[in-house]
Amino acid sequence: MSGRAAGTCYSCRWWLGEGVRERGPHGQCRRLPPTVVDRWPDGRFPRTLSTAWCGEWTAHPHGRDPALDEPD
Repeated sequence: MSGRAAGTCYSCRWWLGEGVRERGPHGQCRRLPPTVVDRWPDGRFPRTLSTAWCGEWTAHPHGRDPALDEPD
C-alpha cells in the first residue's frame, strides 16, 4: 500500500487517521494548533490524505499508535 511509505502522513507521528482502525485514507495533521478561518471559527486541524507529505514529517515511534494519544 503506497500510503504506508516512509515520509508520508500515514507514517508520521503527528497524523491521526480517520476511518478503519483510525488509519484510513484521510486524517488530520496535528503537528500545529488547529487553524481558525471564517468557515471554521472554532478551529480545525488540516485534513490530509495518508499519501501526502510535508517538511514537518517525524517518524512514528515503534509500537505506538497515534490513535491512542487522544484523550478519552
